[in-house]
Amino acid sequence: MQNYTIRKQPLSQRTEFDPSYFEGVYFEKRVWVPSAKISNYLMMFTRLYIGENDDLGKASFRDTLVTLSESELVPRTLVFWNNAVKACVEGSPLLATINKIERLGVRVLVAGHALEKLGIKGEMRAGKLANHFDLLEAMNQVQKVVTF
Repeated sequence: MQNYTIRKQPLSQRTEFDPSYFEGVYFEKRVWVPSAKISNYLMMFTRLYIGENDDLGKASFRDTLVTLSESELVPRTLVFWNNAVKACVEGSPLLATINKIERLGVRVLVAGHALEKLGIKGEMRAGKLANHFDLLEAMNQVQKVVTF
């Protein structure tokens, strides 16, 4: 068993460096690493359905996001524009899924203009608020934009 002595003088008050000050101290380097492989494309949703505005189209939208949250290859950025911003507000059944996608390392942008026009700006619970400059810059930074 090692004996550790209590040093009375804090490190900041010492005049010269004493490496023994750090004896017995364990340093851990923590690095954030995305849990999925990030591909250089952007997925943009402009409405809460894919294809037709019926049960199948709404289920396709939901299933696409759920599948994406479980995928090993994800886009660099996910954009919610126009009516699709409703997926990122309080009460949306997709909030947990979108937050899971963010934890995979995907940058989620939500159009602030659409939130403002719909009167739900204060209810946003997922993603990062973005203006049109942010959204266009995100589109210009990727090789491919996929729009739904």
